[in-house]
Amino acid sequence: MKPLLFITLLISISGCVANNKTQLEIELEKERAEALAKIDVAACKKAGGKVEPIGLYELPKCVLYYPDGGKTCKSETDCIGFCVSRETLVAKTPATGICAHSEHDHYGCFSIIENGEAQHPICVD
Repeated sequence: MKPLLFITLLISISGCVANNKTQLEIELEKERAEALAKIDVAACKKAGGKVEPIGLYELPKCVLYYPDGGKTCKSETDCIGFCVSRETLVAKTPATGICAHSEHDHYGCFSIIENGEAQHPICVD
């Protein structure tokens, strides 16, 4: 292939990739705006929550924090939410964790702790 033709083709292809990424960003911004429009921000704040970006696509949600979030735990019964370790532990090994900070505290990789034992690690986007 001639160098000039190759460079022209490469520029054309990279332009398409850039346009697709821009389109994705446009769609995400639209979805974020639509999600935010559905949230009653005043009611969220009144309930003690905070509007924050959640998950892989960072969609806004009203996040209500548990008063026991961060407390040491050995089981879900010790917490309002769930008992979790941010480490991916070997299943069925003795473990302690911390109480989840909110209902949206389940993104990334972690191990649920139940009855003083780590459960199989989970990764959630």
